[in-house]
Amino acid sequence: MGRSGRNAYCRISFPVKYMSSIILYADADAGQRTAVSEELEATRRLSPVTAASLRAARERLAAQRVDAVVVGATVADGAAADLVTTVGSVAPWLPLFVYAADGDAADTTAHETLLTDRYDAEEVSPAALADELAAAIEERSPTPNAERETDRLTAVDGYDIPTAASLPFDRLTGLAADVLDAPVSFVSVITDREQQLLGASGLDVGCIDRANSVCTHGLHEESHLAVTDLLADPRFASIDELRELGLRSYLGVPLRAPGGESLGMFCVMDTEAREYDECDVARLRGFARTAMDMLSLQRPDPLDSPFGA
Repeated sequence: MGRSGRNAYCRISFPVKYMSSIILYADADAGQRTAVSEELEATRRLSPVTAASLRAARERLAAQRVDAVVVGATVADGAAADLVTTVGSVAPWLPLFVYAADGDAADTTAHETLLTDRYDAEEVSPAALADELAAAIEERSPTPNAERETDRLTAVDGYDIPTAASLPFDRLTGLAADVLDAPVSFVSVITDREQQLLGASGLDVGCIDRANSVCTHGLHEESHLAVTDLLADPRFASIDELRELGLRSYLGVPLRAPGGESLGMFCVMDTEAREYDECDVARLRGFARTAMDMLSLQRPDPLDSPFGA
């Protein structure tokens, strides 16, 4: 997509009422996918779509409405934990469940704040799972991750992003690319469904679907997100656009609002696998602060800079 369309939000809107909830169920086991799908469909309240791999799950999330995600014991191109973290980053508002034997699901225990619930496949049958999911989705109890995303989006809405895109962010990203010796740099704000680029150097893109965004994975990092080799990381290896653009490594720093919420990221990318050091992080953080000072001009109270006088 060309840069000409970047001054408008790229949001996806869906009708509010549906006859049933669409459940994305991801598991590499074909037999398990069939068994669970049949039981979900039998409830008449749930409509299943399936995926065998992280790539397929990502494509589903980008292409159609999904109301909840269920992660099985394995996916074909990564670990269950990789898919859990991906869904938690690209669609944090969705109810997210794990359905696997306790031993198989052990690698997702570090991501409990992302999960709505988990079910032991040795104790909960596919039929019982369907009933549990229907009840859980109807209750819609938000996870800590979903609540944090609500606060973040509220902070984003406090800025006039379309107007901010006319500010000289291109020059700022060009300087960042030079200082960090990187062929690509861009600064972006992440909305509910899209990553909106405000300025870029070495990249002619206006919007990126959040399902295919690397930056969205860094929104809640305390300091930064560094990926030495994107093609070796299961979270990103299936993003075709990265291969097409020849991008291999990534370093991003969150754009922090005065309340601490992450509006988006300031990043650099390289066409070669690359390790980034603390000096790189410190330099990029300086550019992120400058970007936030520029964005603060688009607030109702522009003199309230997040970085003081």
